[in-house]
Amino acid sequence: MNSFKLTCWNIEHSDKLIDALGDADPRKRDEAEERRDAIAAEIAAIDPDILMVCEGPNGETRAREFFAAVAPGHDLVVRGSGERRDYGMQGTDATTGRQWVWFLLRRGAGITGRLLHLDQWRRLVEANSAGEHANGRWDVSYPRFRDGVLEFDIDRNHSHWRHPQVLLAEIGGERFEVIGCHLKSKYTRTGSSGSPSDDAFFADNPKLVAELIKARTKITTECADVRHYIDARFQADASAPIIVAGDLNDGPGKERIERRFLYHDLISTLQGEIFFARAFLNHALFDAPQDERWSVFFRDRLDPGRDPRILLDHILFSQSFTGNAQVTPFAYRARTGGGLVEHDIHHAVTGTRPSHAHTSDHKPVSMVFDRRASGGGQIT
Repeated sequence: MNSFKLTCWNIEHSDKLIDALGDADPRKRDEAEERRDAIAAEIAAIDPDILMVCEGPNGETRAREFFAAVAPGHDLVVRGSGERRDYGMQGTDATTGRQWVWFLLRRGAGITGRLLHLDQWRRLVEANSAGEHANGRWDVSYPRFRDGVLEFDIDRNHSHWRHPQVLLAEIGGERFEVIGCHLKSKYTRTGSSGSPSDDAFFADNPKLVAELIKARTKITTECADVRHYIDARFQADASAPIIVAGDLNDGPGKERIERRFLYHDLISTLQGEIFFARAFLNHALFDAPQDERWSVFFRDRLDPGRDPRILLDHILFSQSFTGNAQVTPFAYRARTGGGLVEHDIHHAVTGTRPSHAHTSDHKPVSMVFDRRASGGGQIT
């Protein structure tokens, strides 16, 4: 292959869509079929070689059924025999565990792949964290509001609600890996009083403050867990070809809550430190047009002055996919201008359909990688 295309897409509540497809109400069933067909049209138009899906169906049976309908030209990557079938997802029942992470490979593209065993993820993370992250859990501290008092809780721990899935891929004899993530949401249902613009808004809503900081603390520690895995891979291979993709539930960074309470953004935690440049991750949309770098339209009630066009869905890649002469190049290189949010295709598919057939509240994000002229052994 001269190139391959990777796309990540949060397909809004696809598991609920499966339920609607079997609804007893003919109208609801017809509307669900229209949305399913629209999703299939969007995937076909994007035509990815590797498709990473967030908010995918719960479990292999439902995933096989769904993707056979919406991505018939792709093969679903599932865990090997003898591995746990819950894929490390918490709340695997039909109510709470409805947002799984899946990989699909375009049939005939020449790309094969298996999933990293979850035991190996946890082994590497535990070693790199000096035991602070062990058995898939880690300590975390955050404020809490209890009995009318704002306190600081230091005796809690956390783990991935949706465990990252790692595709160990191979193309033309060359191996690379894609870490698929759907990190915790920052959204909270905690109510509040007064206007967010009031000077005393946060002081008057201590429970909301505690919940907001807790959510952001948890998601940051999830990101740190992913980075522990990445750093462990770099310790074994200084030029490891790694791609991170998915809904990270963080975009421009330093929104009002971060500016007031945290002073940091999530993506920088995942990308790494520029002082250790060989292990720094590049962003697929770095050279995309500024006004096109958004994947979700969401009005933040706590930050009403913020642009509702935000970037939650990301693709990042290690230096081996670039022209960095300090690392051993991978056989494929990230194409200049090859990263984009699929605005045009999303609009073309949804623009002629009614609202009930809208494919997703997230737009797909893609990146194209081209084979180097002389393979992986020479910078071109």
